[in-house]
Amino acid sequence: MSAPRPAAATSRAGNIYDLGYRHYEGKRNGRAYAMWSLFVESSRGIWGFGRPPTAKAAPFLLAGFYALPAVIQLAFSSVLTQQVASGQKVTLLAYDSYFPAFSVLVFFFCVAQAPELVCRDQRNQVLPLYFTRSMGRIEYALARLGSLTTALFLLLLVPTAALFVGDVLMKPDTFQAVGEEWPRALPALPANALISVGLAAISLAISSFSPRRAYSAIGIVAYVLLVEAIPAAIYSIGQTSGWSWSDKLFLLTPLTSLNGAVDWFFGQKLDPQSFSGSLTSGEYLAAALASIVVMTAVLAYRYRRIPA
Repeated sequence: MSAPRPAAATSRAGNIYDLGYRHYEGKRNGRAYAMWSLFVESSRGIWGFGRPPTAKAAPFLLAGFYALPAVIQLAFSSVLTQQVASGQKVTLLAYDSYFPAFSVLVFFFCVAQAPELVCRDQRNQVLPLYFTRSMGRIEYALARLGSLTTALFLLLLVPTAALFVGDVLMKPDTFQAVGEEWPRALPALPANALISVGLAAISLAISSFSPRRAYSAIGIVAYVLLVEAIPAAIYSIGQTSGWSWSDKLFLLTPLTSLNGAVDWFFGQKLDPQSFSGSLTSGEYLAAALASIVVMTAVLAYRYRRIPA
């Protein structure tokens, strides 16, 4: 006796309806435009534009405090000129020593703003909205990195410009002073660019590993403090133990490497009071460039592996 045949389905599994929506027939701008749009949005977010006034407090206060010494020197340039003319000894801020003296303010700018760029998207789970469009994961990471780098470069550029104008105003012949001062100030541009990329890559790479701003900020501070302190401690022990290689560990330090690289752009030797060991400014420059490459690769790897 044959088995009964299954009953045929009496209804359809599903239906597709044309609701009459018009299909998009305009121009598709592609990945470059998507990256540019994210770059602009990120740049506005760093400075708090389009957000409540409280979001503007940290970036503008830190930027103001960082530029304040250079602005004060500019404001009192006429008084300083009279003191120099009268033979008094005046200590002026210089292009090559400005960032090492006030680098802690730039560092806290990164601690405050880097988590703002990458943590909210993870916490609010909006990364799939970015990655389902024309922009990929690498483009997303590079757009965020470019926006923070640009913000840091502008932050560093303001006191450099103030120092330049102040030094020009201290001299009697303005036009001649511009010609003499420009070659001295020019190395500050690539130095500021290196500092901007280096700090942005480090802070974003660390921030991308947590969706919480507080955890990311703590991670940035802990990383920099530990990597700065451990080589110094090992070098102190190596001085008494005869470890000739211990000073090479300073190449791993993020802030010290950037400070040493600044002297390379200005063609100056490292100050023995600020730098220990036998390393040169060229070696610190190579270490800073290597750190940028490594941290950018870590940032890109993180967004290639992040669930979205």
